[in-house]
Amino acid sequence: MEKAKIFIDEFGNSHLNLSKKGTFSHFVYASVIIPESSIDHARLLRADICKKFRLGPNIKSKNLGDNKYFQKRLDILNYLIENLDFTIDVLVIDKQKLEKESGGLRYKKTFYKYFQKVLIEKYNLMYDSFNIHLDKLGFESFRKELINFIDKESIQRDLFNPDRTFELSDDRTDENLVQFADIIAGSLGRLFCSSNYSPKSDKIYEILHTRMSVSYFPYPQISNNETKETKTLSKEISKLNLESLKNYLETSEKSEDALKRRLLEYLYTNSKIDSERLVPSYELTNYLKNFSRTINDDKLRLLIRDLRYEGLFIISHSGKPGYKLASTYSDIEQHFNHFMKYIEPMLQKIKVLNENISQLSFNKINPLEKDEQFIRIKKLIEQL
Repeated sequence: MEKAKIFIDEFGNSHLNLSKKGTFSHFVYASVIIPESSIDHARLLRADICKKFRLGPNIKSKNLGDNKYFQKRLDILNYLIENLDFTIDVLVIDKQKLEKESGGLRYKKTFYKYFQKVLIEKYNLMYDSFNIHLDKLGFESFRKELINFIDKESIQRDLFNPDRTFELSDDRTDENLVQFADIIAGSLGRLFCSSNYSPKSDKIYEILHTRMSVSYFPYPQISNNETKETKTLSKEISKLNLESLKNYLETSEKSEDALKRRLLEYLYTNSKIDSERLVPSYELTNYLKNFSRTINDDKLRLLIRDLRYEGLFIISHSGKPGYKLASTYSDIEQHFNHFMKYIEPMLQKIKVLNENISQLSFNKINPLEKDEQFIRIKKLIEQL
């Protein structure tokens, strides 16, 4: 297997107090992985991009801003994809989840050590040999501490795989190919961070998604063991869901529906990235706060309730927090079962109460039999 040259940069900061101004909702690591045989071509391409897009001597994501040069960002990403074979490995860290269960992760040094270990140690299983260049960070004393930690805890070397290295590299003076990781991390941050997301960020996903593998921390796994009989139905569910979403976005033009459209756009982007992920409520409210100061969990539930009444396939799973767009028949099945857990006990309670009233009154009072407004409930109870 050819040696992998791995260049890593980040988007965000380690602060876990999300109420603090300037704190990002998520922390994103992006690894750009290039085969060693393509490194010379990659260096020529980096210089070509700087010249072609008038960037000066270096590619820096922060110089492209959020909106002013957004199209230039897309053009650079497209040009990079079209002219170099490489892959992208992404780790997305949900900081609000860490804020509640942070432990030692609230300390900057521990934060960086832990998540770089999570990101890097997988490469021992993927590549026989590799050189990792991570963009420099922190003071010199911490850099040495971090290098020693990663070298000891994350890099596995043995007789058969001795050529594995890790180093911190300034992306201007030491290893300028880290700049590829810089622009990709900066772009993906605008896709994965609810604090920085906009509907235009979906264009970033369209350019990069065929190169990406994405993992989340923490990530509650959803078991989705579909039988052969439901696979055809799942394709139909996915198709109908997209049609329903498209119709809503095209026909809903009222100003009061703007927040609903934002919510659906965000769920749709997340569905394309990972169709099984339930997006936490707090992530949705944090994103919607960019457009409404009054949004909270209760109002989010009302938005979702209203969208469900309008026919959108937004589902949740019993015992698992968060929402997603239905993508399989199993999603619909679990969603219906979730509500049945409430409906059946309620009907059973009505049945028992009606029986008691009827017996004690010698059937003078029997709401299910004698009150026309309860005919529908009577018919439902007959199915128990």
